[in-house]
Amino acid sequence: MEELFTNVEDITDPSLMDNILANLEEIQAENEEFIQALLSKQDSMIVTWHQPWYQELNCLTRRLEQSELDNKAERFRTDTISSEECKIIKKNWKKFRKMFGVPNKPICLARWRNKDKCRSPSTPEEIARRFVVSFLAQGLERNLYQVYKHVVSYYGSPTRGRYREYEENVMRVCLYHYPKYACLYSSAVLGRDPRGIYKRLEQLCNGKPDRKPIKWTLTLATKFLKLLLNYTGETVVDNLKQRKFDKSVWLQIENDMDQQYLCLQRFWYDGLHAQLFVKADVKGNKIIKRVLKILRLFPYKVWSDIRWKEVAKHFPDAFSHRFLYQRCYKFAAKSFDGLRTHPLEEVISKGIELIKSRRNKRLKTLVFNENQELEIIRYPNKLKF
Repeated sequence: MEELFTNVEDITDPSLMDNILANLEEIQAENEEFIQALLSKQDSMIVTWHQPWYQELNCLTRRLEQSELDNKAERFRTDTISSEECKIIKKNWKKFRKMFGVPNKPICLARWRNKDKCRSPSTPEEIARRFVVSFLAQGLERNLYQVYKHVVSYYGSPTRGRYREYEENVMRVCLYHYPKYACLYSSAVLGRDPRGIYKRLEQLCNGKPDRKPIKWTLTLATKFLKLLLNYTGETVVDNLKQRKFDKSVWLQIENDMDQQYLCLQRFWYDGLHAQLFVKADVKGNKIIKRVLKILRLFPYKVWSDIRWKEVAKHFPDAFSHRFLYQRCYKFAAKSFDGLRTHPLEEVISKGIELIKSRRNKRLKTLVFNENQELEIIRYPNKLKF
């Protein structure tokens, strides 16, 4: 497919779409063959291990409602699946494959959809699929819906990173011939997340939004803060400290400041929020060092395991989790190659040593004065963690 779609001169050529459809048929046949292999082993699919109540439910595709959690002693985790849990799922899959002699194709389990048959939980296909997910969930404090969603995202969309030329051509061909199913077809043949495909198709049709570089000054920051106060209806800056803003507020500010609202959100959460509400003298290296020491309190193994909202609970509420993340990531990314998969204990140990020789900048604290303008302020008291 890559050779055929690398240099496409005419996306209206029907033979190109025929090639994609043929590829889709092969994928569907492969998925169906895998399900049939599972069904042939169904007689030996018996649960012989202990299952917590949240792994005994029949439906894989329905999120647990709050009413189902009431009066339950055993609780499951609700955060993102960690690298250790990923390893357990991989180990369980390897064990399952050897026990039942099925092909090593977890991608088929992730891609298969019960579209043409009865979707009742009591059908053979659903029972077999549920057994596989239950097997993968062994040793995890997760419900089946969470494990199934992980399988779909991790194994079902293995292709990641920048889009290549042939992939964009495949998307253009699908969009021209089957606009209604362009995202679905492109995702299936390219092995990419449908949400990413949808966003990329939107960019291919409408172009990427212009990114206007902005250099934040006290004047611009003052204008931004006044707009934020105005559109939220607040009169006191301190009331913004714990306030959550609706997207409509950001879009209004976007129009007034002629900047993308995502850029404005980053400026608020990654910088200005802490500069306004940290009312003490503190240096950047002290913040990073404190974070590194706190990380040792958690069972995190790699950088991607870190739950920054949990880390932020060990700091005064003026520090947002995004502020802490940005400060630490900029420091760590410069110091370690392959940061996200690097052993976290090594990052912590070396990071604490490296930070001793790093330039130590003071956090620039600001105050909204009587003239309703931002000005720099130096607090006499040192921040104590």
